[in-house]
Amino acid sequence: MKRKTLFTRVASLLLAGIMTASLAGCGSSQTAGGAAEGSQAATGTESAASAGTDASSKTAAPEAAVEMEDTTINIRVMNEYRNLDKVLEKYEEMTADDPVMSKIHLNFSYVAGGDYKDKLTMAMVAQEDYDLMFCGSWHGLSTFIQQGNFADLSGYFNNDQFPGLKAAFSEDFVNAMTSYVRQEDGSYRTGIYGINLASYYEDSRGFMYREDLRKKYNCDPITDEESLLAFVQTVAENEPDMIGVSLSNFFRLDSPFYSGKHDHVFTQDNVNILGDQTWFYVGLSEDNKTVLNAVVAGDSEEQFSKMPEGYQYDFITEYTVERTKWNPYLNPNRGTTDTVEKEAAITYSTLSEYESKVTDAMQRLPEAEFGFYVIEDAQRNKEEGAVICDMVTNNWLVVPEWSEKIDAVMYFLDWMFGSQEANDLFQYGIEGEDWEAVGEDGYKATDISDEEKYSMPNYSLTLNPSYVRFSEFVSNDPELKADFEYMYDPSTYQLSPLAGFIFDTTNVETQIANVSALSNELQLTLSMYDADEAVEKINTWHEQAEAVGLEEIRQELITQLQAFLDAKNA
Repeated sequence: MKRKTLFTRVASLLLAGIMTASLAGCGSSQTAGGAAEGSQAATGTESAASAGTDASSKTAAPEAAVEMEDTTINIRVMNEYRNLDKVLEKYEEMTADDPVMSKIHLNFSYVAGGDYKDKLTMAMVAQEDYDLMFCGSWHGLSTFIQQGNFADLSGYFNNDQFPGLKAAFSEDFVNAMTSYVRQEDGSYRTGIYGINLASYYEDSRGFMYREDLRKKYNCDPITDEESLLAFVQTVAENEPDMIGVSLSNFFRLDSPFYSGKHDHVFTQDNVNILGDQTWFYVGLSEDNKTVLNAVVAGDSEEQFSKMPEGYQYDFITEYTVERTKWNPYLNPNRGTTDTVEKEAAITYSTLSEYESKVTDAMQRLPEAEFGFYVIEDAQRNKEEGAVICDMVTNNWLVVPEWSEKIDAVMYFLDWMFGSQEANDLFQYGIEGEDWEAVGEDGYKATDISDEEKYSMPNYSLTLNPSYVRFSEFVSNDPELKADFEYMYDPSTYQLSPLAGFIFDTTNVETQIANVSALSNELQLTLSMYDADEAVEKINTWHEQAEAVGLEEIRQELITQLQAFLDAKNA
């Protein structure tokens, strides 16, 4: 079904040209919705995302000043919101004088997380009347894109008529949101088929540790892995009712794929096709345009010899085996379950989870003190560009292809992402009632009851790196706030050359299934063995994987990656 525009053109091209010339002399005014009145809109993004794309397939943004008809957009998020009515009332108040935004009304609904994937699939099949929906990567995002269920929103980004979107979504962010969809003939269709929701691109992984015990036993400040391990050993030796590490295996200590220090060697979720921890590492040429090889742990010297300089040996096995030094301090039932019945010297946590984990721990241990240690060296030292990633998260907003209100949806999003005030409204609720500002970038909860308090699953609607506030817990800890500021800073990240790649499993489905079964078994058992035994287990896995199709998978991956890079760099 082709969409119907909600706009009528109010100026001819000649008039638009006259108005543009006039505005150049006296300055342009903007509506509350962000569109410059009387200005001629840009035609859309001119990023690398346009390579190989049929321009006719893109959803075109409005080309001139517009008049909006009264319309209601239907929005569905994942998981429950509460007391939304007061926020919608405030939204109507804030947009009352805007000739565009005052005509756009919002109708929300939600589906519980456990039911969301099934309900989303049903909505796609039945082409239900939704105009904006949440879609997680785990909900089949790439499949829906492949099937053409979502509108291509390319024309709305890097577009002066949508300054809110242009300010909130940098060129790198727009490029990262661009999907490269492989066609039957091996060519690629590109477009922006979803809007990524993120306040940061990769969560800093680390450990919360017992600062009170570090002080008690006069351990050195925890500044590197050596001091962390020494602290764990000390606690394990002196606290019989505790364990060293709240982990069932050491793989969360294994972080090379998060690091920016691997020159021209890349790996990320979209090439993790063999199961957890048996990652392909892809070696590229110096210009990142040619695939040299893709290697896994246990590969031959010949395979590694094709990799970039500095990685022409089995660096994957070497790093993995070195992790075995942590085995004696893991859960006694390591290799089987994450369940921990004893307190631990250190507990795995992402930075974003740290506040809630400390809050929970304080319920059991009110006298305890905690600190946070970032695992990866470059991140801990706050190096610029330390994390190479695809600069997207698992959380997306999508617009069904059959929606007749796409323009209205994008004007609403332009408004919501157009200012701190607008974003705060849907993120936190009514200022002074649901929350209070602390300084320029902080906030704290008020004493309002849970029955009256606004809440929204923000990963479903509002998250964006331009609009970050720090909780009171973070703001009161300068070191912790510095960690968060670093994680929120876009300069922390580099966009991977592999960003946007989606592996088509069609030709090797059976082989992937067989190798993945072996891989999932391997990741659980390695933490049960010493270094020599770990090497033996990796070699056994590799021998078995080769027998059931590892090489076919490797060659198919290399072929598809090269085609992807060729399309991206055309």
